[in-house]
Amino acid sequence: MTRVRGLVGADVERLADLPLLTGAARYVADVCRDGEVHARIVRSQVAHARIAGIDTADAAAMPGVLAVITADDLPDVRIPIRLPLADTPRARRVLQPPLARGVVRYVGEPIAVVVATDPYLAEDAAELVDVDLDELDVVADLASAADLGAPVLHPGLGDNVVSSYPLRHGDVDAAFARADVVVRERLRMHRHTAVPMETRGAIAEIDPVTGRLTLWGGAKVKHAVRAALGEMLAIDPADIRIVEVSVGGGFGVRGEAYPEDYLVAFLALRLGRPVKWIEDRTEHFVATNHAREQEHELEIAATADGRLLAFRDRAWCDQGAYARSQGTLPELLPALHLPGPYRWEAFALETTGVLTNRTPVGTYRGPGMTEAAFVRERLLDVLAGRLGLDPAELRRRNLIRDDDLPFTWSLDAGSAPVPPISYLSGAFGSSFETLLARAGYDELRREAAARSGDGVSAGVGVATYVEVGAMGPFEDARIVPAADGSFVVHVGVASLGQGVETVLAQVAGDELGVPMDRLRVDHHDTDAVPMGFGAFASRSTPVAGNAVLLAARDLRAKAAKLLGAEPGDVEFRDGRAHAPGGASCPLQEVGEGRARFDKPHPTFSFGAALSVVEVERDTGRVRVVRHVVAHDVGRAVNPALVRGQLAGAASQGIGAALLEELSYDERAQPMATTLGDYRLPSAGELPDVEVIVLEHPAPGNPLGAKGAGESGMVGTPAAVANAVADALGAAGARVTTLPLTADRVRALLREAT
Repeated sequence: MTRVRGLVGADVERLADLPLLTGAARYVADVCRDGEVHARIVRSQVAHARIAGIDTADAAAMPGVLAVITADDLPDVRIPIRLPLADTPRARRVLQPPLARGVVRYVGEPIAVVVATDPYLAEDAAELVDVDLDELDVVADLASAADLGAPVLHPGLGDNVVSSYPLRHGDVDAAFARADVVVRERLRMHRHTAVPMETRGAIAEIDPVTGRLTLWGGAKVKHAVRAALGEMLAIDPADIRIVEVSVGGGFGVRGEAYPEDYLVAFLALRLGRPVKWIEDRTEHFVATNHAREQEHELEIAATADGRLLAFRDRAWCDQGAYARSQGTLPELLPALHLPGPYRWEAFALETTGVLTNRTPVGTYRGPGMTEAAFVRERLLDVLAGRLGLDPAELRRRNLIRDDDLPFTWSLDAGSAPVPPISYLSGAFGSSFETLLARAGYDELRREAAARSGDGVSAGVGVATYVEVGAMGPFEDARIVPAADGSFVVHVGVASLGQGVETVLAQVAGDELGVPMDRLRVDHHDTDAVPMGFGAFASRSTPVAGNAVLLAARDLRAKAAKLLGAEPGDVEFRDGRAHAPGGASCPLQEVGEGRARFDKPHPTFSFGAALSVVEVERDTGRVRVVRHVVAHDVGRAVNPALVRGQLAGAASQGIGAALLEELSYDERAQPMATTLGDYRLPSAGELPDVEVIVLEHPAPGNPLGAKGAGESGMVGTPAAVANAVADALGAAGARVTTLPLTADRVRALLREAT
């Protein structure tokens, strides 16, 4: 008998593309329900103020306006933190209410909601809501947020510190005392965000018969949003249904529980009609999670021959005005990633989350790890310059050796409780050599030196990193056979453009021995999949993929038991399960395949990036002419999709390094609220990113898969920054802040003359 094999590891075309390309895909703005009405949010135009009064009379009197609500109309609830590892008592004291209660703390904070029969009418009526604000002093920048005497955003907290994560390993003072050279610098990763093509939206409806609530527009973590709404609305989560529709990009910012999700659900319950809200682009820039902004005071100790001894780091991580659903991740994740892939005798670090009067911060592709990679890799290049070593050679001498894996950092007393920092598999040194050889590093260095002149300087930069992913705690899968011989795979993850439908179908098809056209992956509806943890932290393939694999094996074992055969001898075709010798039975008699894959700890994987840039010295303009990323994905189920994910993430990293920034003025007013202000890279400003897929299978999961979706981002800003510093020569030592806009590069060149 013939079974279809070889799907895992094959470049199978994406299953979800046809409706996207033909316009048949349905986004949340396309969802229309009978009798729907439209919500418009009234947002604060100042960063910090006491609410003296809200006059809604004129808005409520407009024909077609059905309701105007403020915090006085809501129960006193807060958006909960969804991840236990990022939930602390202090973070719970600064959670965000759906509508501002007494005080507004950032430009864009929701104050009131207008509901009308028409979206344009709702917008007009929102303009009539008169909010009387008594302005307060602001915390407008990260550097001063934790200072004594700084305005306190949440008086009950006592100061602006949300939480701190100290980590200690070894005798740091002794290592620094033995050092031949010490380099130190204050480095800053700037505030930016994902800016997906589609803005957020939601539509909520109450079933008049059952009283159940349905919310369309959920993505990423549907079941967590369902739980949050159940808690905030005081209704059983089983009476809430979250339906995922097509999305125009996620990248970490879409799909968390936001104030607007609660507000449309509350209003639907109150009005008994479907309530719809679609975010406009200006709202998006002040309402959707921001990311990244951190400042690090980092110092590294080394020997004269380039052996790394120890580092110290004191970091401040901007949380914005509240802790949102991701809790303390903005300060936890960089702490886990600062040691990186190097052999340190000792380190002492502390990352502290602080509050500012700016939009709250969440996760954006490669959160925490991108920031840690930038500050560490940038200072390593400064160290290489001080020692007279090639930057790649410095890294060669200090990467954790291949034969030292698996490797776990032991943390000393006084360290915060964090997940194990364990590198279970890989080949750090040889993977880095693969990147250098495939890119032609030595020749690139010679070419860069030769090409510099006539007002243009060229530079080459490298960076290495580790990425945490494949987070648990578990994922369930269920495979249901149909009479026509097809199979439906039910899982609790989400599709955000990463191709998860294709990959999970490949896993199921490869194990069941059936072609792709006989498989359908269902992840859209919490009613169909009662439990799931969603799509974040590069977890869909390594966690849900393994659950699907085990469910397929369960189905095969059940068929084998019915037929008195070995599981490996069963074949599924023509709506029946067949065994050698002619025995067969209908698929419905086999039942469903079910499995859970438990993942108590995350997986770390290794990667590296190389960038080649040209800098116009007169204008300061930087152009990335070549960019290469290499990443260990454990096992590539679909190499084409992996390459696409890595290249896409690297492209976002280039934009972050050179162009994108969410800047604020001294009154904490946002300076980028349109796509004209926030400079996204176009295709003409990006190179064709070259991708090297490395495979060192992860132990402990049958697929051997590690994360891949975020990795191309993680080392890219660091590699680009190091390349620019290389191109600038003496001025390059001052490359300590991103983005490296033309204005900033010109300023660096002026300072060096």
